[in-house]
Amino acid sequence: MGRRLPAYTARADPTKLVRLLCKGTCSCVRWAEMEQPYPGDEVLKKAQVSEYSAKCLYCGKVAQDPYDWFR
Repeated sequence: MGRRLPAYTARADPTKLVRLLCKGTCSCVRWAEMEQPYPGDEVLKKAQVSEYSAKCLYCGKVAQDPYDWFR
């Protein structure tokens, strides 16, 4: 993750961070924290809805659709 992280991610576990399109009040790409360590791009591409979840670190919306989550 060679780039600098925004301040709102300061308390998050870096092994669980993922970027996603937040469908909460943000309506833009935000950093979120998964419930478990990031499994990798290929695993997420094959995952079913609700198999993984991630909470937006900005607004708190929980996403359960791992499509297009990335680092």
